[in-house]
Amino acid sequence: MAVVRLGLVGAGGVARLYAQAALGLPDEVRVTAVSDIDPGRAAELAAFSSATAHDDHLSMLGGAVDALVVCTPHALHVAPAVDAAAAGVHVLMEKPMATSLAGCDTMAAACSAAGVVLFVGHIQHYLPITATARRAIADGLIGTPVAIVDRRSTDYRPGHRPGWFFDPELAGGGAIMNIGAHGIDRAAWLAGGRPTRVHATVVRRAAVETEGLLQLELDNGVLATVAVLDSALGGIDEIEVLGTAGTLRASRPHGVQVATGQGVRTLLRAPADMDEHVRTAFTAQLTDFAAAVRGERPAAIGAQVGRDVVATVLAAYDSARSGKSVEVELFGQS
Repeated sequence: MAVVRLGLVGAGGVARLYAQAALGLPDEVRVTAVSDIDPGRAAELAAFSSATAHDDHLSMLGGAVDALVVCTPHALHVAPAVDAAAAGVHVLMEKPMATSLAGCDTMAAACSAAGVVLFVGHIQHYLPITATARRAIADGLIGTPVAIVDRRSTDYRPGHRPGWFFDPELAGGGAIMNIGAHGIDRAAWLAGGRPTRVHATVVRRAAVETEGLLQLELDNGVLATVAVLDSALGGIDEIEVLGTAGTLRASRPHGVQVATGQGVRTLLRAPADMDEHVRTAFTAQLTDFAAAVRGERPAAIGAQVGRDVVATVLAAYDSARSGKSVEVELFGQS
């Protein structure tokens, strides 16, 4: 196929970012269908994309699309993926992959059996700041990573997010499942390891947790701290990687810097427009997904990455309840 036809499942804010990215890639992808339980919202995004509007994902699977981009509430991820696989349609699944390990495994098995691409949308891999940090570490600029500190603030006050974020069943959790998933993913990705154990503390100021602190052990010996903090403390989005030969800091206010015995180097200046960085990331992710759908290369972010993140979040919840360190149930170890 020349142009991959996309169906957007869910027409919220993230779906619009995908739609905007698709408009910038007319020779690679095109949104041809949009579904949402709110007909008005589906129609609005469909009009923006010159696509057809639908009231459910099943009606898009009769030949109108080559791939689904699933942007529904977290607990509703599995059914569209399984139905898409049964129809021979590829899947780009927004993070978190699912809200249970059984859901992750069902989705992965269905896509594997059908021979369709399952690509998990962990956007941190494509943000220029994080991608630059990854290249610097891979190039050995700070030696071997030994520890990581990831800090991010978020607004989890009721009324400042759609209501489903505060429904434990629909969201699968709160700030850790939603924002903490980004921190877990990028810490593991930058360190080149997989989480094996977690000790967590969470704070609940709503029906779901609103803040939390995770201490992770990775399978390559790297230790990582992931903190999700209240947004009243300011726009915190920073990761520091301690290496055997230096330290790397990647953050919105500072860009990407490396400190070694030779001094401090700036590898990427702080973005003047963070929204532009986000748009760049969604465009790059869609480009990678389209290439995987066309068979040009494997999915850059597959089921293992998505499942690892969900397994770590669920282990963190177990740890917070018990007050003890908990082993992460990685695939093949259960």
